[in-house]
This record gives sequence, structure tokens and C-alpha cells, in this order.
Amino acid sequence: MATLVLGVVGRALLGPVGGIVGTLLGNSVDRRLLGGRREGPRLANPEVQAASYGEPFPVVAGRMRVAGNVVWSSGIRETATRSGGGKRGPATTNYSYSASFAVILCAGPIAGVGRVWADGRLIRDAAGVWSLPVTMRVHDGSEGQQPDTLILAAEGTAPAFRGLAHVVFEDLALAEFGNRLPNLAFEINPGAPAQSLGTAMTALAARAGVTLPARGGFPDVTGLFAGAAAPLADVIGPSLRASGAVLAAGTALVGEGVPAQVMEFAGQDQADAAGSRRSAPARQRRAGSQGLPDAVELAYFDDSRDFQPGLQRARLRAGVQVGNDVLPLALAPSVAKRLAQARLLRQQAGRRRRSLRLPWRFLGLTPGDVLALPDGQWQVAETRFEAFVLHVELVQRPGVAAGDGASDGGRALAQVAQPAGPTRLLALDLPPLPGELPDAPRLWLAGAGAAPGWRGAGVEISLDGGASFMAGPALPGAAVIGTAQSVLPDGPATRWDRFGAVEVELLADAMWLEGRSEASVLAGANLAVLGKEIIQFAAAEALGGRRFRLRGLLRGRRGTEWATGSHAVGEDFLLLEAGALASLTLPLERLGETLLLRPTGSGDAATPPLVTSIGRAAIQPLAPVHLRARRVGAELVCHWTPSSRVGFGWPDFTDVPTGERSLAFRAGLFTAAGPLATADLDAPAWVVPAPGEPYWLEVAQLGLTLGRSARLTID
Repeated sequence: MATLVLGVVGRALLGPVGGIVGTLLGNSVDRRLLGGRREGPRLANPEVQAASYGEPFPVVAGRMRVAGNVVWSSGIRETATRSGGGKRGPATTNYSYSASFAVILCAGPIAGVGRVWADGRLIRDAAGVWSLPVTMRVHDGSEGQQPDTLILAAEGTAPAFRGLAHVVFEDLALAEFGNRLPNLAFEINPGAPAQSLGTAMTALAARAGVTLPARGGFPDVTGLFAGAAAPLADVIGPSLRASGAVLAAGTALVGEGVPAQVMEFAGQDQADAAGSRRSAPARQRRAGSQGLPDAVELAYFDDSRDFQPGLQRARLRAGVQVGNDVLPLALAPSVAKRLAQARLLRQQAGRRRRSLRLPWRFLGLTPGDVLALPDGQWQVAETRFEAFVLHVELVQRPGVAAGDGASDGGRALAQVAQPAGPTRLLALDLPPLPGELPDAPRLWLAGAGAAPGWRGAGVEISLDGGASFMAGPALPGAAVIGTAQSVLPDGPATRWDRFGAVEVELLADAMWLEGRSEASVLAGANLAVLGKEIIQFAAAEALGGRRFRLRGLLRGRRGTEWATGSHAVGEDFLLLEAGALASLTLPLERLGETLLLRPTGSGDAATPPLVTSIGRAAIQPLAPVHLRARRVGAELVCHWTPSSRVGFGWPDFTDVPTGERSLAFRAGLFTAAGPLATADLDAPAWVVPAPGEPYWLEVAQLGLTLGRSARLTID
């Protein structure tokens, strides 16, 4: 203001030089009074949740995505669960965390809340289905709403937040979000699914206590978001510029669809205006193209991509000058494209301006009106009435179509808030896997879910028949689990089984099996458990419907030769991938006891515990192989080869350690009448008197940690 006043005074007293001096002095005064930094309008981010004192509450017209402001919280609640102790082993204390809190969404009232996102992940869909257990109450922001019962119970007295739409979460489990409050975003639902920009701006102005009726044509928008403390003109200004609408005398919004008024000026009208002493002569002006943008960019919120930021551009010619604006609007990409095209054409047409002098009977003209003159259509930009003469400033309207708005808003990853569903849990008593040599009983745990929303689960353990549970390991991820749909016939364990095949059906659509070369299989690829047998497969033929046919098999891997002939339809299949398995080590004295395992995923409230037993496969010596016997005179000479728990490969073609402290074997010679001889041996050889009738031999390897292995038998 001081810049304007002192500039005028300086020109009046000292001429042009005085005007310059006055302008400089006024500029200095304005900087002292108003601050030396100016900032253009900024678009508040509607997707970042805050918890700040004094944060402005957003105003929303239509459907929009907002994060809101946390205004109350009971704090993070820690719950300790103690289990075990006494004869059942050491006591274990487990901790879980939850929180109750309230989030202001926007000025109310609203129709309701649709989708909800947590840390960018959809946790509630448009139908109100949650992907995890959540208790959320919605307060619509009406003037008659009452305080939330939870806040009232916790605080004794509580505000009702009348006029502010908010939600209250009750005891939200935080394990899914790293034991912290997630960044939440909410879809605000309107009373109507679509509306014009004029209607949205009128509603926004009404929230500010200003009446701004809209007339004319406005583009359809999904929603309008005002989240910063700013004057109403700054909030609706970008939308006015983008749509070509004007604010008529500060009392109405005038869109582009206003019909043109055909102006016919009588000779006396022009003579009356021309005869006025203060009237300026009528004139036309055409500005140069310098300074006009070569392209226009509009940033907006893309309603086809969950309200993510979008950008549409219209280009007139190759160049470097780009005009841009940030719209606080949720739009379809095609609408945003048309707005950019129309704005670019308006800027070009706006180079032509003209002034008219009209008598007082034309006082009804207001900014936004469109006049049809002999040389085209012109829009009223400004009116001024002096000495009974109306001075009208006109801007030429574009004379060509703005384009069809064909655009591509990009492809968004569709999110569906699908419930996690129950966990299918497997507990496997397996021989040592690569890189391990257990010295205590060990179970491998694997789990997955058939529902697409399954993301993981923990495991709780009970050693007392379910009377109490203690925390066990968490499953690191979804394992590839399935069931056999055919019976795998018996096959060789010492060479490739090129004739046997088995069909398996996987648990979920996202799971997959792929074939590998025979060299890769020999190096350890595609290791799996089928029933009790560990196999490897080279070929995996996709049959559709999550079914695969496995061929090119290596059988009886890692000491499971004994299980090659014990298969059935419906037995479990598991691809052995270390990254998807959890190890559970148990005390040696618990060997043979019953164990209950309970998954604790978000969809496992009704999942029954898995009952299994603590087995010995991890520490039991492996059965020897290559048992041979031949008669030498009156004696039977027997030889065999020990098996190793340390490594199942043969990298340098020399013997590998057995994984036991010493070699020990128990051998027996049997006939139909009963045992003929038994012996405990410290070497893989035995000489015994040869029987005179049919016989069979049994040999088992002994370990210091745990008894004997499975017996190797020959007839």
C-alpha cells in the first residue's frame, strides 16, 4: 500500500522522477511492515498425517483423500503376557502394543468414510471390509454430535468436536505397523458422487461464511481440498484460472458456458458515450507473444489412482517457457488434460484486448459476461462507471475447440483390502539341512495363507496341552505349500527317477514352481518335502489352477530313503527355502512329547492349534548304506558305508565326517526262527558264522546324543 501511495504523491509533486523515488521509499516501508519475503500459494499435502498444535483443519468439498490430525491419544499401551515357569521350563514374558487415538479429518458434516490406508497400504475397501481387526468409530462433524464414549471414559470430560468430522480408533494393535502409530489416510465420502467445480467452490465459500453462487458451465470434479490457512481468494484462485471462470464483482462465480450476448449499439449510444468529457477513446490492443508460455502444466490429484499426484500438459509449440499451476482438485486425467488445453488457448487469445465506452443503460454488464461483437466473442474482464459512461475492458475468447482431452493418467497398482485369512502351519521334523548340525531336537516351521491378504504370522507354543502358551519364532514369510493330488510311486534313491511323477496343488495363486537344470538340481536346487520324503525335481509343468506336475526326481534325499514308498494323495508338499522357514529348538528331555503350535496372524483368531510331537530326525544318526554280505568258507563277511549328517554332497570324492563323535553300529543276523547273532561294532564291517538257511541282515548306526538310526536291511 505504501508503494502505491508514495508513488502517486511523488509523481504529483516532482514529476516522473519523484514517482520513482516515492515508489522506492514505499517499497522499503512495505517490506518493513509486511516482511521481506513473499510466497506464492502452496498446496497442503492431504496425505501426511500430523499431530501438531494449531494445525488448520482442512475443508473438503466432494470426495477426497485426507490424512487429518491426531488430536487425542491414550498413549501406546504395553500388554505383558507371562507363560511357562515351574516344571514346564523357564518363564517367558511376551509384550504386545496397542493404542487408542482420535484423528480430526476435516470440517464437517460429511456423509461418511470410505477407504482407509495405513502406511500407504489399503486396509479397508469401499465396501467397509477391513483386512485386519479394527474398531473405528466415525463422527460426521454435525453440530449436534456428542463426545466419543472412549475419550469421555479416559478423560472424564471430553470435547464433542462439533463441526469437525473425526474418527476414533479403539485399542488398535500396532504389531502390523512396527509397534508405532501408522500414517493413516481416509477417503471422505460426499452426499453426491460427482459435482461441478462451481458447486464445489460455492460449498467451500459457504464454509467460510461467503455466499458465492455459480452460473455457467464448470468442469466436473471429484473433490476439492483446502488444507492451508489462506484467504478464500488464494484457495479458489488456481481453480478459477484453470477453468476459465471469473469472480464477477466479488459476488458470483461465472463459468465459461455463459451464452454470448449479441451487442447492437445504436448511433446515439456511441455518440452519448463519445461526448463525455472523461471518456477515453475506444481502442483495440494486441500484445506480443513474448512472455507467454509455450506449454501449460497442471498438477492435480488423480482420482483414478487413489488420489495420487498427477500432472497433465498441453503444448502449443516447442519451447522452454512452461506455465504451471497446482490445483487443489481431485480430477479425472481427461478433465485435467482438457483444462490444460483450454487454458493454453485462452492465454493465446487473451493477447487481444479492447476497450468500449457505453452509456449508463449497459450497467448490467459484469465481469464474466460474454459479448458477441462483429469480430468475434469477447469476455468482460473489468468494468468502470465514471461520469455516466461505462468503461468496459474486454478479452478475446478462443475461437477454436480446446481438444478432446485424450490423456493417460498412468497405471496405478490396484489395492484391495483383503482379509488376511487363516494361516496354514506346518511343523517338520527333518534331518539336518545345508549348513547346520543340530545337537538338540529341532522342528522347522513353515506357514502361508490362501487369502491374498495374508502377510505373515507369529507362532505360540504350548508344552502343557494348551493350558498356557509362550511366544515362539515368527514366520519370516510365506512358504510355498501345497498338497499332493496323485500318489508318487516308489522309486530309486541312488539315481535319477525319470519315470516317477507327482501332481501337487499349491495353496495360493501367488505361489509358483519352476523347473531347473539337472546340474542345478545336483547343486541343491528345488529341494522339497513330500509327505515324509525329501525330494528334488528338475521339471515343473504348470497344469493350471495352481497345479503342477513334478518330474525328473532325485529321491530319498538327506537320509529319507526309507520313505520312498510311503506316499498318499493329500499329503503335504513344501518347497524347502531357508528364507521362508523358522527354526524351533527344544530341550532334549522333551523328546517324544506332544507340542501345540498356534499361529498368531491377524486372521488367526479362530485357527485351531497344530498338534505335533517333538521328533528326533535332526539329531538321529542316519542309516548306513551299501550293505553287502558274501560267504567266505564257513563265514559271512559283511560291509557297509556310514552316512554323514555333516554334509550330503561329495565335493572332493573323499569320505566326509559322519557328524558323530565316534563310529558305532549295531548289527543283527536273523532267520525265520529268530535272531542268530547280534553285535555292537566300532567299524563298518562284521564277520559272523554263515547260516545254513535263508537269512537277513539289519545294521543301524549309533550316536552318542540319541540312540540308533533306522535299520538297513538286506535279504
